[in-house]
Amino acid sequence: MYIDTDVREDVCFIYLNRPDTNSLNQILLDELYNKVCWASEQENVKVIILTSRLSFGFSSGLDLGSFMSQQTGFAGKVYNAVHKSFQIVKSIVQSPKVFIAALAGPVIGSAASIAFGCDFRIAAPGTWFWLPDTQYGGLLADGGIELLAKLTGNSRAFMLALTNDRINIDDANKWGLIYKIEEKSKLDETAFSTAKRLCDFSFKTSSLHKKIINEGILNKFHEDQLKEILSSEDVYKRLRSHIRGQS
Repeated sequence: MYIDTDVREDVCFIYLNRPDTNSLNQILLDELYNKVCWASEQENVKVIILTSRLSFGFSSGLDLGSFMSQQTGFAGKVYNAVHKSFQIVKSIVQSPKVFIAALAGPVIGSAASIAFGCDFRIAAPGTWFWLPDTQYGGLLADGGIELLAKLTGNSRAFMLALTNDRINIDDANKWGLIYKIEEKSKLDETAFSTAKRLCDFSFKTSSLHKKIINEGILNKFHEDQLKEILSSEDVYKRLRSHIRGQS
């Protein structure tokens, strides 16, 4: 419903396609997890490109509003969404296939975690990252913090995860988060040509190199910490304020 796929030779595109901002509700997250697992199991696929169909950009992150109809049941809905995000990220990290995130516009919260889980990030000018959990009292328990620290070091992970600052494409590039910067109109083309180049190399070697690099990452889901956060009334109040501020 919200995920499209397109297999071109030995490359699989996975497109997020939920109007209007690719916000990650439970249905989209379940679909994305299933498609990531499916693509990873295809024998003819060597590289998987994760991107968006929307002119808006990549994703606005978790669809917080869909969890907020009433406080009763809220914690369980958020827990399920964060846990599914963790499963998606872990599946990408542990997949033998190479993943490329082709990004444009906002890459927020759990969407950033998913992008950080990919092996390469190709981004258009105007792409930006934001981890707003400190603002609304949430917890980025989906693997994003661990991946950010691994990719950029603890100091920069603190800067992004604790300050509520947004990071633009130039800083993301300086921090080593970006493999290539490409015009938005050529994003899919550049991602595909990069994927085809990677496909020419030894798949076995690439897979084993990826396994060695990612060894020890995302072995644990921070369930206790997430439940501690979600048991507080503060997070519900902060989320309501956060969503009203966006409307």
